[in-house]
Amino acid sequence: MKASPDVTVVGAGPVGLLLACELALQGVRTTVLERLTERPDTIKAQMISGRTYQMLAMRGLGPAIDAASEQESAGLSWRPTGSTGHFAGLFKLDGLPLVMLSQQALERVLESRAAELGVEIRRGVEVVDLDLGADFVVGCDGGRSTVRALGGFEFTGTDPTLTGYQAVVDLDGDLPFGWHRTPAGVHAFGPLKGRVMLIEYDGPPATRDVTRESLETALRRVSGRDVRITHVHTATTWTDNTRQAYTYRRGDVLLAGDAAHVHSPFGGQGLNLGLQDALNLGWKLATGDSALIDTYTSERHPVADRVLRNTMAQVALTRPDPQSRKLHALVSDLLDLPEAKARISAMIQGTDIRYETGCSHPLAGKFVPGLDLSDGKGTSIVVGGEEALVRPDGYISHIGE
Repeated sequence: MKASPDVTVVGAGPVGLLLACELALQGVRTTVLERLTERPDTIKAQMISGRTYQMLAMRGLGPAIDAASEQESAGLSWRPTGSTGHFAGLFKLDGLPLVMLSQQALERVLESRAAELGVEIRRGVEVVDLDLGADFVVGCDGGRSTVRALGGFEFTGTDPTLTGYQAVVDLDGDLPFGWHRTPAGVHAFGPLKGRVMLIEYDGPPATRDVTRESLETALRRVSGRDVRITHVHTATTWTDNTRQAYTYRRGDVLLAGDAAHVHSPFGGQGLNLGLQDALNLGWKLATGDSALIDTYTSERHPVADRVLRNTMAQVALTRPDPQSRKLHALVSDLLDLPEAKARISAMIQGTDIRYETGCSHPLAGKFVPGLDLSDGKGTSIVVGGEEALVRPDGYISHIGE
């Protein structure tokens, strides 16, 4: 195989676009295929974690993200205390602040960068087989991944147990801001103006279609309030279907983002998990080194497995039955302990990730914030008086002799 392989990325969401940027930065000829002809406007993720922001900033994307975030933040109706996320609706986490940024805005930033780097993006192309004329094909095509199915990847886990709604609406009536648990489920209002989130724990949705009437009925049922939805701007359903591919690579086919792992959106971890997949995979895939590419699975699979486990735990904690409510109260008390707060915060934000690099130094395998790696190359820095080698994704590979 030639030193710089050709790569086809399937899916022009944020994970696929970032991976394409990473590959192009390494000089890899990259094509992105997208089934949809234009970017959907359905409400999706609304923020990125502080760690993900740091990683994108090291590629020089900080100013563009800041500008987009500032523009969107003008529409916030409230901001959770501390702005560092939550665990099962408990806004007690600390650490790096979240960055308010919709998935659509992030896609615009990444698509602009991809164009600058010469990435070819072909929309309206549906993949029906994997004979695409590239050295590698990467499925970044979401939870119902065609690439995953065609590639024969095992995708095991647990079936859905709840129905969640996310929408932006015009509302008549008194609905309190923030997260609220009731005997019928969970409802939240804000921080985006008109944004409503609902959870009912009575099985998966019967249909993905959301009407104004069905959404209003669910909102009244869960909140117990006399409210009316006068207009729905955008709405979608979600659930807690939780699955993970056994491996992220089968020969010349790889998976990233939701194509590799799906889970409930509790804690807002899904988008960040996928973006960090892309940052881990890009520089490795560019080398064409099979052994190095295999470390993508060995490094990222445990990270996603932990996210799947903690999102399942959050679902259990927020159920409306009396036992779960008592457990939720107990976890709330535990999060007042500094040690528990620090551990859960680091887990949700991914700031405690340490990759096994073969170096015994305690800082080896850890991320170094604030570096300028906009050229996509690694660098050397001094840590505690010793030379440290930093990988292209910002993680220390080796320290000392």
